[in-house]
Amino acid sequence: MKAIILATEKDFIYGENIPLALVKVCGISLIARILNSLRASGVKEILIILGFEGEKIRSIFKSGEDIGLKLFYIEAGKDQENLKDFLNDDILIISVDNVVDGELIEKIIKMKGEFSCYYNDKPIGIYKLNRENAVLLYEYLASSHVKEKLEKIRLQVPRLDVSEMRVESIELKRVIHPVCIKIEDKQSIEIAKRKLVFRAQKGLHFTSYINKPIEDYITYYISDVSWITPNRITVFVNIAAFLVASLFLLMHTSIAAILAYVVGILDGLDGKLARARGTLTRLGHIEHTFDMLYEQTWYICFSLSLYFSESSHLPLVLGLCMLLTDSFVRHCYMQFKEAMGKALTAYTDFDRLFARVDGRRNIYVLYMILFSLLSMPLYAMYAMLMHSSVTAVVYAVRAVQHMSTADEAEGLKGFLKLVGKPG
Repeated sequence: MKAIILATEKDFIYGENIPLALVKVCGISLIARILNSLRASGVKEILIILGFEGEKIRSIFKSGEDIGLKLFYIEAGKDQENLKDFLNDDILIISVDNVVDGELIEKIIKMKGEFSCYYNDKPIGIYKLNRENAVLLYEYLASSHVKEKLEKIRLQVPRLDVSEMRVESIELKRVIHPVCIKIEDKQSIEIAKRKLVFRAQKGLHFTSYINKPIEDYITYYISDVSWITPNRITVFVNIAAFLVASLFLLMHTSIAAILAYVVGILDGLDGKLARARGTLTRLGHIEHTFDMLYEQTWYICFSLSLYFSESSHLPLVLGLCMLLTDSFVRHCYMQFKEAMGKALTAYTDFDRLFARVDGRRNIYVLYMILFSLLSMPLYAMYAMLMHSSVTAVVYAVRAVQHMSTADEAEGLKGFLKLVGKPG
C-alpha cells in the first residue's frame, strides 16, 4: 500500500501566504498529522502533490528519511517521467484538508476493495483505489485536473461512511470514534481541536473524570503553543512532585496533600497533549516509571511525617505494607498487559467497572487531604492500605482467571496434562 497526499491549495482559513497543508491544529500541521498517521499505519512510501508554495513543504520534510518515510514530490501542472513506477500498488489518496487519525487510516487500509470515504453523507476527499484505477490517474496527477478525475472515480467506486466506524484503542482502553474532520473554515478548526482534546481522555477511574474538565481546558489552550511539549511537562511535574515530597517531610501535610492533587492534574497533561497532537512516542511511556517513583516517594514521606509527629512506629508499618501492596498491583497490571496484549482494567465489563474505583494515586491523595484536614492523618494510612489491599486481591484473582482461561482456549492446559502423564 502506498499513499498520495493532495497538498496543492493555499491557506484559505487564515489567509496566510502559506500552503493549506501547513495550517496547524493543536500545534501540528495538517500534513504532518497525516504523514504521522500513515507512518503509524505502516505506509512508508508517500507521494505529495505540491501546489501553492510547495517548496515550503518540501524544505520541511525533505526525503522523509528523518521521519521513517520515503517521500516523493511532484508539482501539479508539470509532467513527471517516473510517476508510473509509483502507481504499481494499491493507493490511498488523502486530501490535506482533513484532520484524520491513525486509527481510521489503519482500519481503511485493512479493508478490502476500493471506495470513496464520506462523513455523514458528505465526501471528504479520501479514496482507496486498486492498482488498475490508480494507473488511470497517471495523466492527471501531474496536471491541474487531478481533483476532477477523482470526482469521476468517486462516482464509480462504492461509498464508505466513516462516521459510523468504531475502533478499539489499546492506548485509550476503550472503543472510540476515529477522528475525521474536513477542514473548511475556522469553525471546523475549532471543532477538530476540541474533538482531539476531548477524545484524549485515557483514565477510567472516577477521579480521572473529576479532573477531566480542568485537564481538557488547560490542554486546549496550550496545544497551540509549540514550545510546550509533553516531555517538558513531564520534567516540570517531576520537579514539582519532589518539592511536594519535601513539604510532607517538613510536616505540612495538609498543604502538601492539596498540592499533590494539583500535581496529579498537571501530570495528566503530558499524555493528553501528546494524544491530541498525535505525537505519542515510546520514550513517553517511561513517564509512568517516573510517576511511580514520585508517587511512592510521597507515600514514604507522608509515613515519615506521621512517624516524626507521633513518635510511633505504626505509621511506618502501615506505610511499608501499603507500599508492598501498591507495588504488587502495579507489577500485576504490567505483567498482565505484557502477556495478554491488553490492559487488565479494560479486559471485561467487570474489570472496567472495578477500574473506576480501584486504588491508585488520586484516591490515596484524596485520603491524605481529607484526614489531614480533619486532623486525623493516621486514618489516611489505614484507608490507603485497605484500598490498595482490596485492589491487589481483585487484580491478582482476575489476572489469574483471565490468563488461565486464555491458556485453556489455546490448548496449553490440555497439552500440559498430556506431557505431564508418565510414559
